[in-house]
Formats: sequence, structure tokens, C-alpha cells
Amino acid sequence: MSDNMFRWDADDSGIVTLTMDDPDQSANTMNELFTRSLVATLDRLTAERDSITGVVITSAKKTFFAGGDLHLMLRMTPDDAGAVTANTSLIKAQLRRLETLGRPVVAAINGAALGGGLEIALACHRRIALDTRGSQIGQPEVTLGLLPGAGGVVRTVRLLGIQNALLNVLLQGQRHKPAEALALGLVDEVVATPEEMLANAKEWIRANPDAAQPWDRPGYKIPGGTPNNPSFAANLPAFPANLRKQLKGAPMPAPRNILAAAVEGALVDIDTAFKIEGQYFVELVTGQIAKNMITAFFFDLQHINSGGGRPEGYPKHEAHKVAVLGAGMMGAAIAYVCAKAGLAVVLKDVSAEAAAKGKAYSEKLVTKAVARGKLTQDKADALLARITPTADAADLAGADLVIEAVFESPELKKKVFAEIEPHVARTRCSARTRRPCRSPGWPKA
Repeated sequence: MSDNMFRWDADDSGIVTLTMDDPDQSANTMNELFTRSLVATLDRLTAERDSITGVVITSAKKTFFAGGDLHLMLRMTPDDAGAVTANTSLIKAQLRRLETLGRPVVAAINGAALGGGLEIALACHRRIALDTRGSQIGQPEVTLGLLPGAGGVVRTVRLLGIQNALLNVLLQGQRHKPAEALALGLVDEVVATPEEMLANAKEWIRANPDAAQPWDRPGYKIPGGTPNNPSFAANLPAFPANLRKQLKGAPMPAPRNILAAAVEGALVDIDTAFKIEGQYFVELVTGQIAKNMITAFFFDLQHINSGGGRPEGYPKHEAHKVAVLGAGMMGAAIAYVCAKAGLAVVLKDVSAEAAAKGKAYSEKLVTKAVARGKLTQDKADALLARITPTADAADLAGADLVIEAVFESPELKKKVFAEIEPHVARTRCSARTRRPCRSPGWPKA
């Protein structure tokens, strides 16, 4: 087994294709093997530079790169700050070597590139994304109490500008589909097949032998200006004010660290900016809040989504007919989402007119979708046909899921549940047969 997860393939024209393939994991992550492999690979690229005309980086996995190793991050404490700083600095130094190699480098993004995956791609001179199912591109670190620590803050700011990077990539951790990433400027091209992706990557290398990052070219300026720019500086106080408003006093340091790293990093040269980003990253990854968020929003959520919270002997429950009680703003939106998911929906309110008004919300949405070409008329008609507005509780018969969206009054809630109780079905499961069976009536308290 090779101790380098970067597979090296050079063609006759001198283009080297580096294929990331961690032999011990289903996805590539920034673990110890990655770090060793990256150093060794950059050493070889540097040594053989004269015989190389360009580099393509891609992956043998379904995803391009999954990001940092969360298992390792959970074990990091303030006592490890020095080692974490050294490791992240080493990775950033190698990615900096890559983008200043003096040869064009293209990221052939064959699947999801989140977190560290996008950071690797941002260190390339061009990013070509495959439009494949499930592919997402972004920096979701903030959702786990972290910030991009391998150059993601520094490079997105220099690529997109401070405001665009903060609002569309960093502060909310958006995950963009390839077409959305293209429109935003995170990638340069979107293709339909793996063959086209690799062919276009090599074609671009041949056409751009002198490629360099925008920030390494003479006269470069950060899009939208820096905090020293008077027009930008006038708006800068609104950033922390809006952030405080959004956080509502919650003890979440990651957004604040991201904002600080972005603004401070824009005032200095790129290498100093990397150090600033690193300091803010180490503070987060060695702290307890990030560990809590990683555990809750990644590992615990994975466990739940895989059925880990289901009692033994009970299969996954699948609803087919949904009763939505209340056709106001919330109930109407819930009815639309359920119908869009393919469920039959009974939308009940106190009068037929009120229920019909709730369905009208879905009618407006599908009409707009059809007009914009996002939905065919046949599919729009089918979606609306799945929503039945009613004032008659008897129409709820056979519903195996009830969602209550009535006015926040305990008395009213008791009344509506009492009204539907004789009509809805309760779904049970036999542990012996593992098949659901239905019995009338609502479970008693």
C-alpha cells in the first residue's frame, strides 16, 4: 500500500494528474496521511518542475474532498494549540507552494468540495466542477463552530471581496450547487461528464502556460475595496452590528472570528493574512463550543439520520397522507412542502373558504415556477391535485401524519384535536412481521 494518497499520472505533454485517494477512508479528509502526502507531492512537483507543463488535481472518490478530520478535531485541546498551529501552517504553506509553482494548476472537482475541499480548489488557478447529483461546494465550517483554517477565509476574500465572501460563503456556511457556485465565482466552469472535465482541464493548461492567481499579479486589488477604502470603511461598522443582531447574544464565537479574520486579513499581505486566519482557527478548534457543535450537528445527526434513534424492531415510518390543521401562513407553506414531496395533503380550516385560501398559496408558487420554466404544467397540476382543502374533519380519514398549525391557544388546540380524533388513523408496526397495520382512533394520553 502506498504511503502517498496522491496518485501521480503524467501524460506525454507533461501534464501531471494528481488523484486523491485515501486508502483507509471512503472520503478524502485533512488527516495525517493527507499532510504527509501533500508535502511529498509538492516536493516532487518542485523537483520535476522543468518537465511539467501543468497540474490537474481530482479525486478517485465520489466526493472531491470532505474537509477536515472531525475525529481529530474532537481531541484537540488548548494544550495542543502549538501543534495545531504548526500543522495548519504546514498545510497552508504547501498550498501556497502549489499556487506559486509557476505552472498552471486546475482543480477538476468531480463531486462535493466542502471545507478543506474548497480550500484545496481555491489554491488552484482554475476550478472546473462536474455537475453531478449531490455535489455541493462551499465553506460550511461555521455551522460546526469553526472557520476555514487552510486559507479559505483569505482566498475567498481575495477572490470575491470582503462583503461577498462573508455573506455568500463564510458567515452562513452556504452549500452551493455547481451552477450556483459558478454564478457566485467560486468555480470557473461547470461540465456534464468526467471526461469533459478532465479534457477541459488539460486544454486550459495548454492555453494558459503562464497562469497565476489574481492576487499574485501586479496591480491586484481586492474586489470591492479594503477597510482602508473610504467608501467601504463607511459601511464597515454595520457588519459587527448586524452580526450581533443575528446571533441574538448566543455564545457563538465562530462568526465573530470569521469576520475578524476577513477584515484584518484584507489589510495585510497574503502570508500575514494566513497567520491571522490561523490564530482565529486555533482558538475555535481547541475550544469546547466547536466540540459541542461538531458532536451535535455532525456525529449525533448522522446517527439519527441513519436510524440510530429508532427503537429496535420498528421499521422506518413512511407517511402517505398528511393532515395539516390550520390553513394560515404556516399551514399553507407546510401543505405545499408536503405536496411537493409527493404526499397527499388534507388542508383543514374552520371554513372551506379559509382552507381554499391556504391552497391558493401553493397555486401562486407553482404558477411562478411554471412561468420561469422550473416546473412543467403537468407536474404543477399533479402537485396541486395532492392538496385537498376542507372544513370537514371526516376528510382526514386515513391520515397517518397530523401537523398542527393553528393559533397558539391551548384551548383551541384541544378543540381541533378532539374534532379529528375519531377520523384519523394510528399507524402501528408488528415487530414480528415488520409490517404496519392500521387501527382507527387516536392514541389516548
